[in-house]
Amino acid sequence: MDQLDIYANVERPSANPGKKKSLEIFSESIYSNKDNIHTQPNRTGPAISGAGGKRVNKSSCSAAAVFLGLLCLLLLTGLITLVFLFTKGKSEWEMEMVLLHTSYNNLTKELDQLQTSYNNLTKEQDRLQQRVENITMETNDLQKNLQDCDQLGWVYFNMSFYYISLLKKSWQDSRDDCLQRGADLVIINSKEEQNFSSQFKRLTWIGLTNKVKEVTWKWVDGTLPTTSFWAKGQPGGGKDRNCTKIISSNLDNNWNDESCNLQNFWICEKRLPV
Repeated sequence: MDQLDIYANVERPSANPGKKKSLEIFSESIYSNKDNIHTQPNRTGPAISGAGGKRVNKSSCSAAAVFLGLLCLLLLTGLITLVFLFTKGKSEWEMEMVLLHTSYNNLTKELDQLQTSYNNLTKEQDRLQQRVENITMETNDLQKNLQDCDQLGWVYFNMSFYYISLLKKSWQDSRDDCLQRGADLVIINSKEEQNFSSQFKRLTWIGLTNKVKEVTWKWVDGTLPTTSFWAKGQPGGGKDRNCTKIISSNLDNNWNDESCNLQNFWICEKRLPV
């Protein structure tokens, strides 16, 4: 209610004296309350929502903001840590994968090399086994040949069998006999074989002749002599002296050229395969 209206109502006469008195009392109360409004702070509920309430709300908001900031910082720190650990773990995993792959490749190469070595050893073992079987067969054949030759009058010396005849024939007939036996007249290539062939104390034909060409002496296999054991003054030469015989067992050099038609013992030689 406006203050002017209040004064107007107080001064306006009223027909009711009691009512006038009540208005005076009410007017005094209003003035009294007006003074109280200026002199005492309002402690009722609406005052709480004033400046003090604003300060409380502002403090609460600041605390919440700080809390949220710290929470975000912690989350960011955790996220960075997780990313770092993930990156580090991924790098280590990739490095381990590279190392494992390298080890796998190396092991594969070693396995291939071992497989190749094993295959080579297997082939070598097969060859050795075949060689053993061949040697066994050769040994058996040699043993059989030794038995057969021994029964037929053959003598074994230095990888060859020798047959010393008990009859006398011409040089060509002697050779034909050797050929029928799967051999040929003896070819002497060493001092040891010369000594062996001379020990039988017989005049024996050997496989050296110059019937093809007068001045050239050759063995029956067509080769030229690499060593010779001619007796002193031999070969004597002549168109009818084209074959060679051993004349003595007491001399180191005991070859002599002779007519191929003469009758002599002979020595056959059968070489074993090397």
